[in-house]
Amino acid sequence: MTHDDFSALLNGPHASYYTGRWEYFKEAIAIIHSQSFEGIVELGPGHMPLVKHSDVILNPLDDQFGKPNEIYGNVHTFDATQKPWPIQDKTYDLFVALQVWEHLDNKQTRAFREVMRIARAAILSFPYQWGGGEEKPSHRAHRDIDWELINDWTLGIPPVKTIEIPRTGPEFSKGPRLICYWVFDA
Repeated sequence: MTHDDFSALLNGPHASYYTGRWEYFKEAIAIIHSQSFEGIVELGPGHMPLVKHSDVILNPLDDQFGKPNEIYGNVHTFDATQKPWPIQDKTYDLFVALQVWEHLDNKQTRAFREVMRIARAAILSFPYQWGGGEEKPSHRAHRDIDWELINDWTLGIPPVKTIEIPRTGPEFSKGPRLICYWVFDA
């Protein structure tokens, strides 16, 4: 994704959803550009994958955040909270899930094991220490995520790189985020 691609999202029907997200998108993109990843898969990429030619994993149920407008890679359709994922071991160099992990219905640890099995590295982003949001039930998944919970979700495996993104707006959904990058043994 380029900044121009992102700007097109801001000029589309989902502008309010994407406003403020470039700050963490660009950090994930920088990690991707710093390495030589060939096969990339993204879980729940919204209306546009971060990497144009990546494969994508989509939920078989309708997703309120949509699916990519254009998909150039392969599409895997399955529930990421179930295992095993229908993907062979170490198929991908990189797995990406931005602002998705908190929605995995208390199956984050199970999903992280599958990520380690199918990929050599991973980039995940998390809402970080968001309070409030009680007015909307959909916001519950984003609240009170701290390092202890992230550590539980990721089996205590420390990321090799962590970037904290400050709040990008006054709305609940524009709170601070963490970008975490892991490299797993091949």
